[in-house]
Amino acid sequence: MAVNNRHGERGAALITSLIILTLLTMIGIAATNTSMLETMISATDRSHTEAFYAAEAGIEHLRRNFRTLFTGRADFDWDLVLNGSQEGVEAATATSYAGGAEWLSNEDLGSGYLYDVTVWNNADGGSATDDKDSVIFMRADARGANGATASVEISLFGGIGDGDPPGGYGAQGSGGAGKNSSGTDAHAITDFSVQMGN
Repeated sequence: MAVNNRHGERGAALITSLIILTLLTMIGIAATNTSMLETMISATDRSHTEAFYAAEAGIEHLRRNFRTLFTGRADFDWDLVLNGSQEGVEAATATSYAGGAEWLSNEDLGSGYLYDVTVWNNADGGSATDDKDSVIFMRADARGANGATASVEISLFGGIGDGDPPGGYGAQGSGGAGKNSSGTDAHAITDFSVQMGN
């Protein structure tokens, strides 16, 4: 009987198998780490995007309040929003964000997102509460999930004394798919009862 004696191989297949298994394990761990990192990046990006939308919501909230405040007034003047004459709003103290009049504070948008909105006069030769050129600034600061923060700052303008409504940056209003501020939607939705479940 002939015995096949392989003295020169002494476990070579076992060592080769272990090396291949080790390499495959390292590739699997790297793929898992990459996947987890991508998931964390995606979650962070989503939180920051949602915070940005919360800040835009703050801008639109106060713009809507201003439209209501100035509708039908012939004496439109930004001084009204800067001088503290409105209930619950302190007067602006400087022509800077830090010295602006905070109109909305800790407004809850839901899902843990809060926003503050501040307005202030530009350096137009007037004071913090005396607008001379019909231009002011508005800034919304939002904060939310996972420490996400975002700010949106715009300028608002309007005619003094002629009853013009306040104008300025319209976020994505009437932009349709292109999201420009000068377009109009072909079939704009004006009745939201279907979306609201009414």
